[in-house]
Amino acid sequence: MAKVTDNARAWYGYDSGLWVTLPGEPVPEWPLPPIYEGDDRVFQPPGPEFFEVGWLSEDGPTQGRERTVERFRAWQGNSVIRTAVTEDDHTFQIQALEDNWVVQQLRYPDSIMTTTGDLTQTVVQQQSGEDVRSGVLDLVDGGIWKRIFIPRLVVDEMGDTPHTAGELTLYEMTLLALVHEMEIDGVMRGVSLVEVTNNPGMIMAGS
Repeated sequence: MAKVTDNARAWYGYDSGLWVTLPGEPVPEWPLPPIYEGDDRVFQPPGPEFFEVGWLSEDGPTQGRERTVERFRAWQGNSVIRTAVTEDDHTFQIQALEDNWVVQQLRYPDSIMTTTGDLTQTVVQQQSGEDVRSGVLDLVDGGIWKRIFIPRLVVDEMGDTPHTAGELTLYEMTLLALVHEMEIDGVMRGVSLVEVTNNPGMIMAGS
């Protein structure tokens, strides 16, 4: 296989971003629209049911995968003869910069937010259940884009929120993808996430 410099990516384009639905809403229909429409590259949001988290810190989102593999050994030579994946978790860690209602809902699940005039009140309650949403992560590098659809996600971990003079406040959280049973290409599958891209380097040989 040849080495192709153009296949090296740096995702930071202006249209990159993270989108989530409201909690408890049905999983949006698949497939989602491509990130751009037409030759003039008009950006297409993932759908009216999605709301953008807003500006993220310069570190960008971090996509993680935590796998636990069980090794089974035979007596002869203590050889590994089989493995089994017992855990396979997909996560997305972000640092949100905006103090907006989308971020507020992610930070305070099960809370009651009301707006009257120009005042918004958030009554923070102890979380009692899952705050399940759908999400989309858009990544752009020049003319190359990738749209990652997470059918079901929850906020798995939250970082501390320092309010420090002279520094931007960061709202750090880790999103965990849950498996969702959905039909893709006519087949029902247990799906964690779906990636769609126009990257030429992802076109398989013989396609």
